[in-house]
Amino acid sequence: MSPIREGEMSEPIILDAQEQRIVGVLIEKSLATPQYYPLTLNQVVTGCNQKSNRDPVVSWMEDEVEDVLRLLAGRGFATQVHAAGSRVGKWRQELTKQLQLDGRSMAVVAEFLLRGPQTLGELRARASRMKEIPDLAALDEVLQGLSQQDPPLAARFSAEGVRRGVRWGHLLQEPQQVALLQQAESTEAADESAASSQTTRTSSASGTIPAPTVARLEQLEQAVRSLQDRVQELERRAPI
Repeated sequence: MSPIREGEMSEPIILDAQEQRIVGVLIEKSLATPQYYPLTLNQVVTGCNQKSNRDPVVSWMEDEVEDVLRLLAGRGFATQVHAAGSRVGKWRQELTKQLQLDGRSMAVVAEFLLRGPQTLGELRARASRMKEIPDLAALDEVLQGLSQQDPPLAARFSAEGVRRGVRWGHLLQEPQQVALLQQAESTEAADESAASSQTTRTSSASGTIPAPTVARLEQLEQAVRSLQDRVQELERRAPI
């Protein structure tokens, strides 16, 4: 495949699982720790294998990561650079430059590549560690921009009828994989709906006072997840 020139898009970009993780790491580090970017091969491997802010957690060897980096370079999505007087090459990603993405869009794409589909609350909190996204309205603007690219880079993965816990994901992967993820979201939503209905019937039959509202529970759960992410990020901030 010939490298894509900046601003030139003719067909969807498809990345496999390893390419997604590596590009995600390079985007993340360029935003979160720019003082250590570009990255050495060892830093890329460490970023791929770190346990925080990753789903799934992997354990890749240096040689396989280097092979993928060279494949990405051949596609124009990564570049190895050499500083004057240094024999150690460092890697940077070129994908977001080609796609002409701004900082917030880069952060959201990085989160998708590192963790897959996420709820709006999760996505805003996690992407904000790289580039601040002040509220859900700002996030919606980013997502709409990504979904309106040609070809689209992101889409709503939850079914249209779902209103709670809506998830979005990226389209930089095989259409079959996107379909599987969307099907999984639909199945999970149906299971949650059935469980919620059963809980409501049980509560009404027993005459007990209903639990706190779903919206309030979601806020509390998201606050806990956000705090956990921030703690993990602080623990990880030591230079790699």
